Amino acid sequence: MFLAVPPAVHAEPDTGDPASPFPTTNLIINTYDKVKYDDYFTSSSGGVWFSTPLGLNCGIWDRGSFGCTGDIRGAPPGTTNIGWITGQIVPRYDWALGLQFPPGSAERDLPPRNYIEYNGTRCATMSDSSTYCQRGPFRFFVTPTRTWLAPP
Repeated sequence: MFLAVPPAVHAEPDTGDPASPFPTTNLIINTYDKVKYDDYFTSSSGGVWFSTPLGLNCGIWDRGSFGCTGDIRGAPPGTTNIGWITGQIVPRYDWALGLQFPPGSAERDLPPRNYIEYNGTRCATMSDSSTYCQRGPFRFFVTPTRTWLAPP
């Protein structure tokens, strides 16, 4: 008796809506490596803290708030903070976020094609070194040339 076994088929990752600049959850959780969040605790502040290839210092802290400091590409000149704080209706980039962020400082990189989940928030370093963070509908995407926020 002879059994024919079809060759393995590998589907392309779901890239979602082509009009959206944001990566899909499926792309990240199905093709990226999840790091252990406890490897990213620091003595500088509560939550988890990581640096990115774009030079950002990023964190996820109390109740899933998240943000990054550094060169926010495409933001107005002088902008060095981007994030979402629990209770706000939109993520944003502005100077006031610097007053709301905990004083955390990354001690480890989050390498490309890796993601971290903590307190219901997921952040990833994409294969092109972009940084993506999301909690429900609140998200931002910092690429080497531009930044997007959602919802607007």
